[in-house]
Amino acid sequence: MVRLLTRENVAQLLKMPDALAYVEEAYKQLILGNAIVPQRIAITEPAPGLTLIMPGIIGGKMNALATKIVSVYKQNPEKYKMPTVLAKIMVQDINNGDIVCIMDGSLITAMRTGAATGVSVKYLARKDSKTLSIFSGGIQARKQVSAVYWGLNKKLEKCKVYDLKKDTAKDFKNEIEREIGIEIEIVESGDDLLNNTDIIVTATTSTTPLFAGEQIIEGSHISSIGAHAPDARELDSMTIKRASLLTAGLKEACLAEAGDYIIPIREGIITQDDVFSIGEIITGNKAGRSSDSEITIFKSVGISAQDVAVGKLVYDRAIKEGIGKDIDF
Repeated sequence: MVRLLTRENVAQLLKMPDALAYVEEAYKQLILGNAIVPQRIAITEPAPGLTLIMPGIIGGKMNALATKIVSVYKQNPEKYKMPTVLAKIMVQDINNGDIVCIMDGSLITAMRTGAATGVSVKYLARKDSKTLSIFSGGIQARKQVSAVYWGLNKKLEKCKVYDLKKDTAKDFKNEIEREIGIEIEIVESGDDLLNNTDIIVTATTSTTPLFAGEQIIEGSHISSIGAHAPDARELDSMTIKRASLLTAGLKEACLAEAGDYIIPIREGIITQDDVFSIGEIITGNKAGRSSDSEITIFKSVGISAQDVAVGKLVYDRAIKEGIGKDIDF
């Protein structure tokens, strides 16, 4: 039997604090050697969009095996009235390999990506952080705010947002104020986000830097979750140069796909040894922030371990609570 779970089912079963805990555990298990994350397969032309095939396995207490297929088609909203990002996750029984669940993966993708930033905030942002600035007001950006709120143990008080689309920014403001209850300020330019803020999140489709590194104030924590190609980046080389800590969801993945790090390495500004996985901090193998004046950076290109962990959580809860529909193949 295969359990089918819709987006609505997933929303019933998954809350941000749980996603944070499971993504943090996935990062930890990667460093401990209990998880395997093969380099994801990317398929593009002649299709007008990107498709990624992302398998992964996590042993230990989690004991999870799953594969996500996710597509990014930028023309979908305008041409088909569909989301840009579409995904499905297949969960397998780790003991016999059989597929036991197929679930909507779009919400999980948004939640686990937000959770990655939430984990980075927990370990890298200043403990007195209360203000967040975010580039973009889209669906992913909204999950980022929720994750930062929980990553700061509900101490987030204000979020500034900039989006080229005014209506998107207004919808962002209405949704976040209703769901989380913090103050939302819509600003007129990206530069307006860089002053009087503790945390900066970039969650855009931009392939070129969003701001000049000289503008970043000391003590900032930056999470970049947008660009995910060797020649694309949201952060410029000066931002990378000024940072004291350069972390990644998984170092190997970012060194293969994140232009934010790859380009400065090519330029000789940093070396591969300057970048390390955030799991190293979680496990205590590496030191985190050592002063309130440091600039810290977290870069995530998304790895299957996040989907495997959160997908397994959702499946286990669905079975326990009797949510979803079983199909006999």
